[in-house]
Amino acid sequence: MLKRIILILAFFTIISQMNKSAYCVSLDLTPNQISEAIEYGKKNKLLSPTKFAEPWVVRLDEKSGWATLWTPYHNVAFKAKKATVEKRELSEGEILRALHFKESLTFVVSIFGNYMEFAKGYNAILYSEDKPVYPMYTFHPDFAEPSSFYPEEPAYVAGCVYKFPVENINQNLTLKLLITSPDGKELEFPFDLVNIK
Repeated sequence: MLKRIILILAFFTIISQMNKSAYCVSLDLTPNQISEAIEYGKKNKLLSPTKFAEPWVVRLDEKSGWATLWTPYHNVAFKAKKATVEKRELSEGEILRALHFKESLTFVVSIFGNYMEFAKGYNAILYSEDKPVYPMYTFHPDFAEPSSFYPEEPAYVAGCVYKFPVENINQNLTLKLLITSPDGKELEFPFDLVNIK
């Protein structure tokens, strides 16, 4: 009898969770959350990429840079926006590929420098409850692009990618992404995962 009650309670818990909206980072989206992300993408199809990504971006001052967290929700929403602009339906394959982001926390960090090759050698560490987590994948472009300040300093901007393993990361806290330049300059991006879908 007790087993039957536990099974019934577990069943209702699972069902009730499927109808909840994503109010914090969720790496395994429910069908309802996937639908919500698709609607977000469709509804915001005319927003610029900058405005569209705003809920997932942490900005420092205008000459320091910004970081974007690519969650599964963000990625599905972005693919839905793109499909809507292209006047087509989002395919199941595209959704599955977008959900592949659940295996890591992926950050795209835009940083400024004064010469085209400046981004090489930048390092990233993610702090979760003051415990360091090191990237499992890093990408630095060979050449940065001219920034909006060009030819004045900082003349160049580079988009670097850092992927971190999700094990041992508390998804209910604020994480700190620390970016360090080869000469020791640090940029700190706080991400409050409770308020990011």
